[in-house]
Amino acid sequence: MTKAVPYYPFYAANVLASKPFRLMSAQERGLWITIQMECWVNGSVPSDPKELANYLGIPFEVVERSLTKIQYSFIEKIGNELTSPELDEQRNIFMERREKQRLGGIKGAKEKKAKQVPAKAIDEQGTPTGQPKGSLSYIKSNSINLNQLTRSEVLTKDQKAWADDFSNASANPNAYEKASRG
Repeated sequence: MTKAVPYYPFYAANVLASKPFRLMSAQERGLWITIQMECWVNGSVPSDPKELANYLGIPFEVVERSLTKIQYSFIEKIGNELTSPELDEQRNIFMERREKQRLGGIKGAKEKKAKQVPAKAIDEQGTPTGQPKGSLSYIKSNSINLNQLTRSEVLTKDQKAWADDFSNASANPNAYEKASRG
């Protein structure tokens, strides 16, 4: 049996509200939950009380005293095995969801791979060789007139006067002090 997952959904409110559970003794409840856990992990347990006691590692007298017809509200005997129909259904739902996720992952991987640029296309673009062409020198700030950076038709008279003042004074070491009027 494929082990789906190490946990299973247990709806405590539903179990506590069920009449069969309320009618079970503490020993019956303990045996029932142990059988449930075994059914989740291994699919089933032996239905013969002696085999079940041996399988679970508990004394035969405890199994004989605790395995009652009330527990058959939750478990079912199929051949020589006890199974839990509810857990079987939950396992099937889980496995169907897992299979859909697996198939979706495969589909998504294929779509992602199709969108990626093939390695051959990257090679066709070429790799840079030699030195870059053109000038890589930086523009020196004292070689640019402020009017080259601003649109003169947008400037107001005050702004234009300040820009002209700044441009003309940039060669002067005291230009900043004069331009800032300070």
